[in-house]
Amino acid sequence: MPSYVSLFKYTGAIEGGGPERFAKAQQIAAEENCEITGVYGLLGAYDILAIVDCPDNRTAMKFAAKIGNLIGAKTQTMPAIERDDLLQLLAEL
Repeated sequence: MPSYVSLFKYTGAIEGGGPERFAKAQQIAAEENCEITGVYGLLGAYDILAIVDCPDNRTAMKFAAKIGNLIGAKTQTMPAIERDDLLQLLAEL
């Protein structure tokens, strides 16, 4: 399944609900046939980085929008390929 990286930037106050929100995010992932494979807190321009496997671009966009609504954040989502696929692609240049 294709992987996607989503960057989230909070747009308002952050008040509790971390574990509950993450459980809800996992529920949304299951409903969309996606799997959250990594979540990281960040310092800098973005607050959260999530790595998610989704069936296709449309589903990844829908998932990211739902999570952005859930946590009150703007999102930027990008498709990602794994290192070995990237190296093979670069070797073909």
